[in-house]
Amino acid sequence: MSLPKCDQCKVPGKSVWPELMGQNVDKAVSIIHKENPNLHTVVLNISKPIPEPVDCTRVLVFINDNKQVALPPSVC
Repeated sequence: MSLPKCDQCKVPGKSVWPELMGQNVDKAVSIIHKENPNLHTVVLNISKPIPEPVDCTRVLVFINDNKQVALPPSVC
C-alpha cells in the first residue's frame, strides 16, 4: 500500500516520521503530537483504505494487527 500524493501539503514543522516504523501506536501518536502539535492523528489498520480527501492537518498512522506502526506516518 502506498499513500496518495500529498505534495500539496506544506505544513510548518515535521510532516513525516519514518523513524516510528515498528513502534507501538500509542507511543508513536504521542511523539507525533509532541513534535508537531498543530496536527491531529488518524490511526488506521493497514488493511483499511486511505481516507479521502487529503487533509493537510491530519497525520495518517497505519498500524498492523499488533498495534505497531506499519508505514511511515505522514501528513496526508
